Amino acid sequence: MLKKSLTIGMTKAIQKASKLAGKGGSTTPGVFARKLNPAILKQLRNNVGHVIFITGTNGKTTTSNLLATILQANGKRVINNKEGANLITGITTAFVAPQNLRGTKKFDYAVIEIDEGSIARVLKEIRPDYFVFTNLFKDQVDRFGTEHDLANTLKEVLAPHDLRLVLNGNDPYVSHIASEQQAIYYGFAKDAFNFDAIKNEEHVTCPRCGGELRYDFQLYANLGNFYCASCDYATTPPKYTVTDVGSSQVTINNMDYHCALEGGYNAFNIAAAVAAARELGFSEEQVKKGLRAVALENGRMERFTLNNTEILLNLAKNTAGLDVSLSAIDTLTGTKNVYIGVNNTEYDGTDSSWVNDANYDLIKRADVNEIYCGGSCANDVKQALLAQGFEEHRLHIVTDSPLAEQIVRGADGVLVIPNYTMLEPVRKQLVK
Repeated sequence: MLKKSLTIGMTKAIQKASKLAGKGGSTTPGVFARKLNPAILKQLRNNVGHVIFITGTNGKTTTSNLLATILQANGKRVINNKEGANLITGITTAFVAPQNLRGTKKFDYAVIEIDEGSIARVLKEIRPDYFVFTNLFKDQVDRFGTEHDLANTLKEVLAPHDLRLVLNGNDPYVSHIASEQQAIYYGFAKDAFNFDAIKNEEHVTCPRCGGELRYDFQLYANLGNFYCASCDYATTPPKYTVTDVGSSQVTINNMDYHCALEGGYNAFNIAAAVAAARELGFSEEQVKKGLRAVALENGRMERFTLNNTEILLNLAKNTAGLDVSLSAIDTLTGTKNVYIGVNNTEYDGTDSSWVNDANYDLIKRADVNEIYCGGSCANDVKQALLAQGFEEHRLHIVTDSPLAEQIVRGADGVLVIPNYTMLEPVRKQLVK
């Protein structure tokens, strides 16, 4: 008990000092906590009723925060790594930070976003009751390999564990993860949303046998209603089906849910959160209440005004995410500029070749004036744009501050797309 209390007290002090120093305070405290008491995460797990892990290439932060908000809006005590620190150190901080000094405070739920590459390590200390998967796209190939590699790795890692899976049934790689576990699926009906502006992945292969996957309908990237031409692998009919997506409304199983998040890809996140909440025993009305309480997250389809110019800021970390973000140009009015900021640090993934595969035709239009490229991979983005036929005089590499004064010139709206480590530095320059 003394060691636990000492660890909690020291961790809280380190977190406070970290925040005062202008740092996030979500990772460093967990590093120290684990050094002081390697068993702290296991010990604090005993204070939580149910643990839900959420992972996937895109949407895990949004889905995690959606589910946590639903639970909190219905009076539940929830642990949530809201800032998105999803390695074992950040998860440790999330469990320690809200604790009392004795380490006896009880919580109803822990809703934990977890990095795909950290699952095996974290499962040694915490076994979740539910595991939600959003999607598996090509991302950080230097860390994860292909979608096939990642799906097979996760299937192997999860196979020994008795837990319930909530899976995106439109994703052939996510569906492949289930072994003997109880699994339920969520997904889209054919005409629920028009994803035609976003590029579909071609020549998708079966994760079970390697044969060619075919689609009754394809939504975007590798998502859709699929079946294998060589074996019996196919889409499992979803228990929770999205049939319509409006500007602030998503219809699931004939029930309309209203939420501030917009877009078809956010409807996938909403569907995942709704499915998880319903499986946890929350009623439709309780879920609707929770979704109405959702606030827009920083950098996730975030809108604000700067110098009388509308800014739309959206994080993108891979080709599928960049295509989705580029398609949001349609939601801005008047003349537009675009900023794309890409780093290739170890946190982003050092392989930046994904920028070459995006569908930049989405912003090749008369109402888009200038395109700005930033980050350590600014020239890579510029070269990708040149390769797709953009005129060089419209492309600008931006390295100096102030960013805001440059990207708003001559535009009624600006679409700002940073990747992971670019998000906060870019946002700080734009939000006044």
